[in-house]
Amino acid sequence: MAMIARLLCLTLVLAAATPSAWAEDAKPDGAGVCLQLIRVDHTTIKDDHTILFHMRDRTVWQNILPEDCDGLKIENGFIYNSITPSDMVCSNLQTIRVLRRTGSCFLGAFTPYQPAKQPQ
Repeated sequence: MAMIARLLCLTLVLAAATPSAWAEDAKPDGAGVCLQLIRVDHTTIKDDHTILFHMRDRTVWQNILPEDCDGLKIENGFIYNSITPSDMVCSNLQTIRVLRRTGSCFLGAFTPYQPAKQPQ
């Protein structure tokens, strides 16, 4: 029953989202952000708890996992475990599995990413 309630909640979140990046109505903490996978150009794994999602429109979304995901940086890749519609990745709802590892890790909130300014 809890899974049905979670999926119903997800459906409502997705229905309320806008189609461009599915992030315009996101809360400041990144909750409720869903990215369409077809719009993701590539990802960059910074460390065992930070993934950058580079979009085709040149925006970048950062996801900081709530806990370290063992081996994420070393293996430099992951697959999505599907609990959301297969063409979406959503804040705080999606789990991933590191390549060549067992176990799953939850994604955290998506927030817009701005690289640190380089000293001149």
